[in-house]
Amino acid sequence: MKQRRKVLLTEFHELLLEAAETERRLPPAMRPPSVVAAWPEMLPEWLSYPDKKTKTRLGRASARQISDYGFVMDVILEAAEDDERRLLWGAAHSAAFRDRGPNWMKLSKILHCDRRTVKRNYEHALACTVYNWNRQHSRTLELLENELQAV
Repeated sequence: MKQRRKVLLTEFHELLLEAAETERRLPPAMRPPSVVAAWPEMLPEWLSYPDKKTKTRLGRASARQISDYGFVMDVILEAAEDDERRLLWGAAHSAAFRDRGPNWMKLSKILHCDRRTVKRNYEHALACTVYNWNRQHSRTLELLENELQAV
């Protein structure tokens, strides 16, 4: 059964960023083939750079991370428009494993507009997506309550 719950704006933002990190943790066979986001990341400390012999890998995604990833995919596919969807995923992937949040400058170069405009559009798309999801969620709850009362 699909997970249907109301979501807050800040909660969905955090879930979106976590979903982008989870997507990078998935094995290549499970990763959607159309998703290509390769921005080099700066590691936060000098000691984070290992010697050339050491190979570091991401840990596996936990069951909770995968279920949250599925929830975020449901929300984005059902409640967001195509342009909003691209912007939300682009910002989430640019912020994955990055302490400073989304790389607005990189996104602005891709979208050919100012970084402040990209951030404003992201916030608008996030708010619209959460609003649409919560509105659909409340309608579903009303229908279920009406069906239970009819029985």
